[in-house]
Amino acid sequence: MQRSSFKTLLVCIAAVAVMSCGSGRETSSKGTKRETYWSLDVPSFMRDADTPVIELVGPKVIQLQVGEAYVELGATAIDAQDGDISSDITVVNQLNSQIAGDYFVRYQVTDSSGKVALEQVRLIRVFDDQPAMMAKRPHGSTQSHLGYIESLPANYGMDETQQYALLIFNHGNGANAEISGNDPDLALDQIIAGAGPAWLQYTGKWDATMPVITLSPQMYGIGRGNEMARLDAFIDYAINTYNIDPSRIYITGWSQGGFVSFLYAATYPQRVAAAVSISGGLPSNPSEAPANICALETVPIWAFHAKDDEVVSFNSSVRTIDYVSQNCQATVAPKLTLFEAGGHFIHHAVYDLRAMDNGSAGLEADPTRQRYDISLFDWLLQHQTE
Repeated sequence: MQRSSFKTLLVCIAAVAVMSCGSGRETSSKGTKRETYWSLDVPSFMRDADTPVIELVGPKVIQLQVGEAYVELGATAIDAQDGDISSDITVVNQLNSQIAGDYFVRYQVTDSSGKVALEQVRLIRVFDDQPAMMAKRPHGSTQSHLGYIESLPANYGMDETQQYALLIFNHGNGANAEISGNDPDLALDQIIAGAGPAWLQYTGKWDATMPVITLSPQMYGIGRGNEMARLDAFIDYAINTYNIDPSRIYITGWSQGGFVSFLYAATYPQRVAAAVSISGGLPSNPSEAPANICALETVPIWAFHAKDDEVVSFNSSVRTIDYVSQNCQATVAPKLTLFEAGGHFIHHAVYDLRAMDNGSAGLEADPTRQRYDISLFDWLLQHQTE
């Protein structure tokens, strides 16, 4: 994307998103700013030939019953200059085997020249009858630069060779880190409260049989200009931490998160297998489109919007889908589902599937556009990058 057009889009996001929310109500963007959540440098989670390399000993995922003892298996670390520095590894054990949940054991090391290794993580799944459906990963508790909500498939880790799709959910403005409080753990509650996948996971209504790892990162300071690079770095972090199939990375979001999802897909189209925006679209006016909007022609996209949305006009989604359909060479026809009514908060019913044809939400779709006749999760899983 050309820098000038990208900045224009981010200004539009800032103007529109301040009216939207992530907590189920309209929210001001004023609040305590926490620069520690959004440092100026975009981190890198790619391996560097000059830094030590950590390798886990034994499985990357361990299953434990509640109360069962954990036995540390350790790790090795090799550095190009210092050789074997395994004895210098620091192990950060976050496990509480008395409470069901998914826990990290983190392995860190720094060589004699100050080069820091890419951290490696062992996941400990502590369960009674079944693994936990979600975990909160507050800022500072992982190597990630963003706090996030995590949800893993029920069978995650049972087969060490199995890779899973990655679904990124981008929240609305009300859950932004700068307005959600000073406690990193409590701040993530705003993502949960704002509905979407995290709410379904929290309430036990998520389908954990889907072969999908779902991560809901907490954004901060939308409009600063480096959101896409930060989100891309977060995906790098996810690939380093979890067993992810890089050809099946999906991105979705509501309101501000819908804008961010389509913007990311347009910025990194080679990385996104499919994208879904709800009450978002792209923040462009009728006579202007982002310079690289046709980058979306290689990404299957689906927009949902209600015609009576008073926060983000449904024309935002209409213009996006129509522009790609009429001016680009889309490899998969872009989809738009327009509900006759439902307001800004249709994401509740879209994600829990009550908005589907003849669903209990009672939402009526415009017959001149696409029907909601297939679960958006089933639709996403049909696609992968080459």
